[in-house]
Amino acid sequence: MNNIIFEKYHGNGNDFIIIDSRNSNIYKKFLSDKTIDIKNLCDRQFGVGGDGVIFILEPDRNNYAKMIIYNSDGSEAQMCGNGIRCLVQYLHNSNKGSYSVSEYRIETKAGIKIAQYNNGEITVKMGKPILETKSIPTKIDTKINSIPSCLFKETNFEQQGYAVGMGNPHLIFFLQDITKISLSLLGPVFEKHELFPEKTNVHFSQIINRDNINVLVWERGAGATLACGTGACAVHVAAYKLGLCNSKTVINLPGGNLIINWSRSEDEILMTGNAKKVFSGTYILK
Repeated sequence: MNNIIFEKYHGNGNDFIIIDSRNSNIYKKFLSDKTIDIKNLCDRQFGVGGDGVIFILEPDRNNYAKMIIYNSDGSEAQMCGNGIRCLVQYLHNSNKGSYSVSEYRIETKAGIKIAQYNNGEITVKMGKPILETKSIPTKIDTKINSIPSCLFKETNFEQQGYAVGMGNPHLIFFLQDITKISLSLLGPVFEKHELFPEKTNVHFSQIINRDNINVLVWERGAGATLACGTGACAVHVAAYKLGLCNSKTVINLPGGNLIINWSRSEDEILMTGNAKKVFSGTYILK
């Protein structure tokens, strides 16, 4: 195997290299021989460039496809909200000319996710939020309104933080003005904080009104990104449980907006947004 055919997609600027492995042994070769260097592939100067790599596999059960996703640093992620929208848009584009599919059941490391496709808008059932500390996972042992929470102090930054799991861990801060913080300084500190044994995604959030929240994202394993789908869900959950927002909000991210709908703990969170193809190409293995 000397080269790999790929397509690149983005969801709100969060970009992914998609490798369709359903009719090949690409993924098996990657696992056994490490034929693909994820870090090099995602490098924006020396590779294709991206926040992560998505492998599409045949499903284990009676579902549409299976998603395996890696961060740009080479670590594997359990789930990615923007990534799964990119995957669904890729599958939809691949179906053109054959048959129309409106519902996609996708297997992920965080369980089966169901996506509805409607005229370019993709709504994904993201599952129920995780607020049990061991399952997030976090070592925070106190809660506010059922959310694991504690006061974080780092140099000139002192804020209450909230932990929410969405199949991956998230740490959320609510600030008066997110433009005044240094994402590049604080992001890595909290990503690797000792209270998160598997590291965490970090979100600096600002309530604009009960329907709109601005968010800056530092992703575990990827650094500063333009959007995070699971993070948008986690921010909404924390804000709603604290009484800061309505049951449906627009999460305003640097790369665009996501609509999040959730209010009851027994319900799955609905995330709505779109995804776009950027280009396709062939990556030559060295």
